[in-house]
Amino acid sequence: MKKLLFAFCMLTFSLGMMAQEDKPKSNWIVGEQESSFPGQMIKYAVCQSPTVIKGEKGDITVSLNVMEFRGNTSYFFKSTGEDFKVDYNVTQRVLLQVDDESENFYALEGSNNYTSNSLKFPSGSYQNKFKKLLKKGKKLKVEIEFANAGTQKIEFNIEGLDPSYIK
Repeated sequence: MKKLLFAFCMLTFSLGMMAQEDKPKSNWIVGEQESSFPGQMIKYAVCQSPTVIKGEKGDITVSLNVMEFRGNTSYFFKSTGEDFKVDYNVTQRVLLQVDDESENFYALEGSNNYTSNSLKFPSGSYQNKFKKLLKKGKKLKVEIEFANAGTQKIEFNIEGLDPSYIK
């Protein structure tokens, strides 16, 4: 009886471990936080790129962010360590590729003239196209220009984002 019980426990444990291995590991950090407006929440998902770029002032890292506030969802890249370069009209053309899809240019919006620590997908066709890629994609490759570090290639593992974040 003890051997049978032990075998059953081992089988249950093994099946549980196999079920965990089938589920793809997500690189997304998700959550909610209260905004500065009392009673209103911000829902967010952040995917940090493992790519680290050596800049003039130290390491540069980039994250892909999804943020929902008051029914509006924003998609943007955020840089730490150095700002992105933006044109005089506060945009930058960014080359994106998801999995084996063809590369596409996107015009992303910065927040200041010449440099910005974030680049946002404007609402409309660019954002809609990116949302479709984000829903089905696993790997994202981005070619983006920094103010002092030039054009750099950055990769993200975007697999595993809960579809409820993509609106």
